[in-house]
Amino acid sequence: MRIRVSTKAEFYEQRKQQHIERGYRIEDERPIPVNGFCSFIAVREESQSDSVDFLVADALGGRPR
Repeated sequence: MRIRVSTKAEFYEQRKQQHIERGYRIEDERPIPVNGFCSFIAVREESQSDSVDFLVADALGGRPR
């Protein structure tokens, strides 16, 4: 999963740290503010346990396809 995170310049490092703590890898950092906002891309490899098929099958007590 890849998401672009845009945040006000004063919260940039804090938001980046939050994503790192949640298991994301940070790419394409843009720490210099443009119109007051900085951004980065947070990337996390989706494991089987995160897939929708797995979650639905688990909720129904079955096995994912």
